[in-house]
Order: sequence, then structure tokens, then C-alpha cells
Amino acid sequence: RGSRSIDFVLRAMVFNVVPTILEIGLVAGILGTKFGMPYAAVTIGTLTAYTTFTIAITSWRTQFRKDMNRLDNEASSKAVDSLINYETVKYFNNEEFEADRYDESLAGYQQAALKTQTSLSLLNFGQNVIFSVGLSASMIMAAQGIMAGTMSVGDLILVNGLLFQLSVPLNFVGSVYRDVRQALVDMEAMFALRGQATKVVDKPDAAEFVPSGGAITFEGVEFAYTSDNPLLKGTTLTVPAGATVAGVGPSG
Repeated sequence: RGSRSIDFVLRAMVFNVVPTILEIGLVAGILGTKFGMPYAAVTIGTLTAYTTFTIAITSWRTQFRKDMNRLDNEASSKAVDSLINYETVKYFNNEEFEADRYDESLAGYQQAALKTQTSLSLLNFGQNVIFSVGLSASMIMAAQGIMAGTMSVGDLILVNGLLFQLSVPLNFVGSVYRDVRQALVDMEAMFALRGQATKVVDKPDAAEFVPSGGAITFEGVEFAYTSDNPLLKGTTLTVPAGATVAGVGPSG
């Protein structure tokens, strides 16, 4: 997930964000020079309000995304651990306990996912309201210009067409910004691994270890989870240098 997020951020910046900024600048410039600064002011004001609202709501809902990722990872870890160690779970009769732990993580994930989707719906609703208000203001000014004789019907259509043309990249910028923020959240855990300090650190003057043969021998090893069910009974084995030896149970 982290590597995919890095790829998405790079592609979004190069192919989406920069071209969209250029298009928005061109539309605002055309409206300002052709019809006057009030139209450019409305356009810039709409963009400012749209961007500010998007950043504020997205920053607020980032925590919901973090919680959803954390609970998703937690539920997956519990499921994998219980399945890999199912023999131990069976020995201690902990099937119900593991199922309850997994259900608890899933319930938390469902709540976090619901908050994420609800906040996303609020964000989309607010974005549509802001753009609709800006479009309505421009149409009212254009209609007043027609009544005053300073603009034609074709000018009104041009203003409407430019603003609608602007709505496509504007909505796209909001979507890309949300996805980039979510991608950065997904990348956070991956980059956090670089800040983890190792528990075992070599001394600055440590000598390089050069293996020179040797073997590992187990003699009379006994092991049991319970005294009435021993698993190893006086097991003896030798692992020669350079060899790999594994003990495989019924689970494989």
C-alpha cells in the first residue's frame, strides 16, 4: 500500500495538479480581461473558498482514515496469527477468545469506515454548494450586464461555458487532494520503519565475524504444553555447519 501511494502522488503532481493550476489561471485571466475584474474576483473567491473548505474538511477527516487503517491492520494481524498458530489455540481452547478479539477489531473498523464515508459525503456536499454559489453570482452579474446593454447573450453563454469548463478540473483537484492526503497517510507507516532504532547495534570497532565450521547439537530435548501430552520425547539431533534443519508438525 505504501509503494502504491508513492506512485500515485508522483503521477498526480505531474499529470493532474500542475496542468489544472494552469487551466484555472487561464480561465480567470480570460474572465478578468474580457468581462472585468468582478468576474475574476468571483472566480478567485470561489476557488479560495473551495480550496480552504477542502483542506479544512480533509484535515479533519484524516484521523478517521488513520483509525480505519490501524483497525484494518489489527484485524488482519489477529486473523493471520490465529490461523498460523491454530494448534496452540486448539491446545488452550481459545477459539472463542480469538473470535471475539477478531470481531472487536472488525466492529471498530466498521465504525471508522462509516465515519470516513460520512465525512467524505459532507466534503462533496460542501464543494458543490460553494461552486454553485460562485456560478450563480457570475450568472446574475452577466444577466445584469445584458439588461444594461454592456453584454450580449453570447457573452453570458461564454461566461457560463468557462465556469462549467472550470468546474471539471476544480472537482478533479478536490478529488486528487483527498486521494493524495489518503496516500500520504498510507505512506506514513512505511516511512515510520526508517525511524525505528535497532535493538542490537555493533560497536564502532567490532570485528567482522568469519564462520569456520561448527555444529549445533540437541540432546534429549523434551517439550510438552501439558504433562499428559508430551510433544518431544528425548529428541536428539545435530545440525551441521551450513545445513538447514526444520521440525514440521501435522499442520505443515
